[in-house]
Amino acid sequence: MHFRWRTNPTVIAQYLKDDDIPRQAEVTLKPNEVCVVLEDGKIVGSVSQTHMEVNPNVGLFAKLFGRSNPVRAFLFAFTGPHPVMVQVQGVAENGDEINCLLTLKLEITRESAPRLITFPAQGKTSVQASDVAEVISHLTQTCALEILRKKDANVMRTVETSEDVIFELRNRLRTILDSHGFAFRGGYITWSSSAAEEQIKNQYVLQRIKMQHDFASDKERIELDAYIASEQRKAELNARLSLSNVHAEETAAMNLEIERLEAAGKFDLKMWEQEQSLSELKADAARASSIKDAELKNELAKLEVERQRIMAAPAMEIKEKRAVEDREAKAEQAKQAMAMFEEVQLRKQQRMAMNKEQEQMRLEQQNQGSEKTVSVLENIAANSTDPQVQLEALKQLAELRKTDLQAQKDAYKND
Repeated sequence: MHFRWRTNPTVIAQYLKDDDIPRQAEVTLKPNEVCVVLEDGKIVGSVSQTHMEVNPNVGLFAKLFGRSNPVRAFLFAFTGPHPVMVQVQGVAENGDEINCLLTLKLEITRESAPRLITFPAQGKTSVQASDVAEVISHLTQTCALEILRKKDANVMRTVETSEDVIFELRNRLRTILDSHGFAFRGGYITWSSSAAEEQIKNQYVLQRIKMQHDFASDKERIELDAYIASEQRKAELNARLSLSNVHAEETAAMNLEIERLEAAGKFDLKMWEQEQSLSELKADAARASSIKDAELKNELAKLEVERQRIMAAPAMEIKEKRAVEDREAKAEQAKQAMAMFEEVQLRKQQRMAMNKEQEQMRLEQQNQGSEKTVSVLENIAANSTDPQVQLEALKQLAELRKTDLQAQKDAYKND
């Protein structure tokens, strides 16, 4: 017997006891569905993307050893992402009214699904978007108003403010969402009061829809899921279009996306496949046309380069001639500069030779005077009978000799 756990498109998760599931019932879990199994009040595992018997009986061999069927419970979940809407109302510091709708995208993973047991523990066996909104509503409103109260009406509606609010919510809601089995995947703000009321109204309408126990066919199920996803996508795109500084390209892309989504609900799956095939053919044709246009532009560019080269040939010859003349002029200037440098060096050498000769003559005259003085001092030191006079004469000789040596040392230093 095939079992369907989700008969209402607004249900996010469903908690079922083993008594609520027929015996030997089988279920096929899609990649976006998770089943958490509880036995005797304990979580024993979670599965996804598989076909299984929901509530199997204990085998005969186990019964021989006294084992019996455990008390089982099952928590089925749809991974999403799920749009959760929270109304934010208040007054800014400058008196401007704050009235917007925050739509948060929340997702369930196989690892976080067991934490959804928090809802059944509080008595809610069927979890919908309104139940999640009730959990995070207070913290979401507080966090959003903290940012929006500091801005005026025009700044509130900018992309930057929207990104700041979503970033702050991502950080502030992480703990509470994780404890309830959800992960934050993004969000957007709707400032149009009519659009916000329409989204809330649609949510309540969807919650009242009750599907029959089994779908008539897989086609009806696919069309229903596509309709719900289309409505959610259109609401998000309309919210982004309402921001004041959305670029023109993004606006055009969003308008095209909205038109495509509106048209998608009017034809069946076969029509959609035909449209996809036609789109691929158009894309191939456009790609081939783009390649031909690129090749033509390349050829035209080559011809243009050749034309400019031919036209620029005379100018290039004149430019090269001027360059040769400039090089010759610079070479002549360098030659003249070198000749002047050599002449300056020659005069410097002559001046140094003259200074050396004068210095030599000065030293010779100084040596002659020193020799006479030394001779006199030697006579005084040899003939004097006074020891003080002799000592003073020797001191004068030593000082005079030291002065002569220093003068000879400094005489030949280069300038």
